[in-house]
Amino acid sequence: MSSVEAVAGVPVQVPWGTRLREDRRQASALQTPAQQEATETILQRALVVGAEAVVLTGSTVRARRTASSDLDFMVVGERPGLGGVDEDVDVSAASAEAFWRRLIAGDDYIQWTLRFGCILHDDGILLAASRYIEESGLSPSAERKLIQAHRGLGLARLVLESGDIEAAREQSRAALTTVARWLLIANGVFPLARDELSDQLLALGYFDLAAALDRLIHVQPCLDELHTGLEVGEKLVNTAPAYGKLSA
Repeated sequence: MSSVEAVAGVPVQVPWGTRLREDRRQASALQTPAQQEATETILQRALVVGAEAVVLTGSTVRARRTASSDLDFMVVGERPGLGGVDEDVDVSAASAEAFWRRLIAGDDYIQWTLRFGCILHDDGILLAASRYIEESGLSPSAERKLIQAHRGLGLARLVLESGDIEAAREQSRAALTTVARWLLIANGVFPLARDELSDQLLALGYFDLAAALDRLIHVQPCLDELHTGLEVGEKLVNTAPAYGKLSA
């Protein structure tokens, strides 16, 4: 079983050192020279301030970057400085204690990163987390994601009403991405990268949400389209059942 074939998490049958070597090789292969330089800068700065783990994550590792994609990193430890880094970079940093709290609470971002991310450094915390997921059968929490979806939609609605269309597009894209991930988790499907979510939604019959999210990723929707997209997301989260799978 390969590292991307696990259902509950990252299998540890493959020697961890082998995965680390393969992840570093893959990270290099998936990036441009400029992105590789930015990644190496982030890695070295994180190590200087004592990071326990550094992972390249997000759409880059799925080879599904879009015009809005950043270089995404998860750091266990202090957030490294980003000054002088030429690429658009997004770093999610957490202490070891916060990392474990989020993992046990069903944080889907951590599970996604452990499953698909390219691990650049690990002092052992990621290996321990991967074993925990595999042995416990831990799955992402749909309830946790639904709370995030409500918050994201509320923020997107406020920004849209401000009239700042560029900011509204960004917030709407983030909000509908969260709604999509919640729906997939609630239906027992592990979400992939943002640019893959529309196809996953279509497979479950969520046609309107799939279309709205796809336009937010690939074109520049007008204000009316943004309103419509948010209405689709709001209707879904406001009619969510207390438990169980959802119908399209």
